[in-house]
Amino acid sequence: MSESDQAAAEKTYRAIGRFIFEFSQVEYTIRDYLAQEIGLRDDHFAAVVQSYDVALLCTVAKEVFGKSRANTNGAAINDLIGKFLALNDERNRLAHGLWVPFKDGGTVHYVSRGNLKPKMAANRAATLEKLADEACTLRFRLEKEFTSSGT
Repeated sequence: MSESDQAAAEKTYRAIGRFIFEFSQVEYTIRDYLAQEIGLRDDHFAAVVQSYDVALLCTVAKEVFGKSRANTNGAAINDLIGKFLALNDERNRLAHGLWVPFKDGGTVHYVSRGNLKPKMAANRAATLEKLADEACTLRFRLEKEFTSSGT
């Protein structure tokens, strides 16, 4: 592998890692505040809240916060959780795709379960860096809503 290919691959690897890190921070934030909202004891946290996949976590969290904060900021929380669920589509492409990290800014080949048609996306390193920024901002906004009275 040439030096330029290696440098391009390193940018892709960094972007993948950063996106996964930021995604996991948002995911845990939702899990933690959901557990607090329902009064879940710490000794039940892993068995209950950590057993959800991301889609189920989002469904449960939207249901809980939509009811518990219906008269305050439930709609705002549900909107933010919806944005996180959209990031999960990106995470699925990242996790289940075939990567060529040094090609065209990081290229991924991915087959969607929804239509079974293969797709290729280039310049994923730059895109993943932007998505990591979005996830970081999303976590901040969620924490602000979760700790707010909604007024």
